[in-house]
Amino acid sequence: MNFKKQCKTCPTRKHCCIFKGDAGFTFVSLSNAKDIKKKIKKDYSFFLDYSPLSKKTINLLKEGDPALEGYLRYSLLDKKGRLLRLKTKKDGKCIFLNDDKKCEIYDIRPDICKIYPLWAMRLTDNSIKVITHDSEPECPILESINTENIEDILSKKEINLIKKIFKLIEKKTIDSRKSLKEELSL
Repeated sequence: MNFKKQCKTCPTRKHCCIFKGDAGFTFVSLSNAKDIKKKIKKDYSFFLDYSPLSKKTINLLKEGDPALEGYLRYSLLDKKGRLLRLKTKKDGKCIFLNDDKKCEIYDIRPDICKIYPLWAMRLTDNSIKVITHDSEPECPILESINTENIEDILSKKEINLIKKIFKLIEKKTIDSRKSLKEELSL
């Protein structure tokens, strides 16, 4: 399938890095944030948002499918409803999305960006299955999928990469929660 190549050539009818309203955001782990800070040579305050999420967004995360990313992120909210994420511009674009709709930090983008619009879920037997992240109707990749089992159309290499990144996301999620306050002086 080569989903990465398809993302690079997306006609951007609907860009995954542009959010409508306050419902969307890009979670960033502390280790991803450190890599970005080192690369762009700017303080965390330039690109990170740790403000409380809206009640609407919190409810969307809470009521979401337990297999999807939002539910995982809900479990990370602190008592004030905050979650570490990339800032967005006033027009809803990710802080790193340039005018040509290209990522300025593509080589060090957050882990979730590396596998989107795909995701994975841990099954009851602890195995991992690749699934679609959500049902974004205008994503060309998701439009092209005509099977219930996404793994049927991905190469073994793509499946293994997505599973590897998913495991990293799980690990970094736990690690981020432990050291977030210390690192960011919150």
